[in-house]
Amino acid sequence: MSETYRTNETDNMIIRQIRNATLKITYAGYTFLTDHWLSDKGTGFSARTVIPEMAGLKNPLCDLPDTPVNILEGVDFCIVSHIHPDHISTDYMPLSMKMIAQDEEDCEKLREMGFTCTQTFENDELCIGNIRIRRTEGIHGDNPDLIERMGKVSGFALEAPDEKPLYIAGDTVYYEGVRETIERCRPEVIILNSCAATTPRGRLIMNAEGFGMVCADAPYATVIASHMESVNHATLSRADIKAYADAHGFAQVLIPADGETIRL
Repeated sequence: MSETYRTNETDNMIIRQIRNATLKITYAGYTFLTDHWLSDKGTGFSARTVIPEMAGLKNPLCDLPDTPVNILEGVDFCIVSHIHPDHISTDYMPLSMKMIAQDEEDCEKLREMGFTCTQTFENDELCIGNIRIRRTEGIHGDNPDLIERMGKVSGFALEAPDEKPLYIAGDTVYYEGVRETIERCRPEVIILNSCAATTPRGRLIMNAEGFGMVCADAPYATVIASHMESVNHATLSRADIKAYADAHGFAQVLIPADGETIRL
């Protein structure tokens, strides 16, 4: 697939947008796959949506941009932010793949799904080679009822010598915890799930205004829009995010299409 963005020639960090929240990230010598939802188009669930014409459509709404074999090639670890049906599947996955879950409860769920090699964080930290991964908090909804229903979710902050600090915010709305993570970790690359997925009970993840607040909190950082145009309850498109960023002068924004690669 084509490469859309290149910020320098060192290529230390490589981020490939696969689909939805599935990303293939090479960082400090390791390759990670996040939230591996490799199901075929239209074979999954249909979310309750506030957009009438999207009601009843089965997710994922689009095909994978590459073969599962190519997507999985070279992957050392899969990082699972939470176990929701648009973030994980067993389709095409080797059950021996090394899995990193947000907590022991999710490790157990992964084992029930058949995965045989799971690990989690100790005091919200995990080291792999020279990489320190910190689990970060998220809030998966814009009201208390929805937050309780959606359950615990996590993001991840990665740092390593000679790499830019990376913050994968995960399925969260913008709230004080996101700002605090940015202040504490000073990420130079931030990935946001930004389609403003919304059900009749409320909005689940970042909207354009939240995206803009992150850009304002970290004007020094590259901010990448992910989790776009792949589920039937999304209410923002890539074009919407671009229009918002352009209107507010956020020049650090990148919005990769499925299959496209960012080299940092």
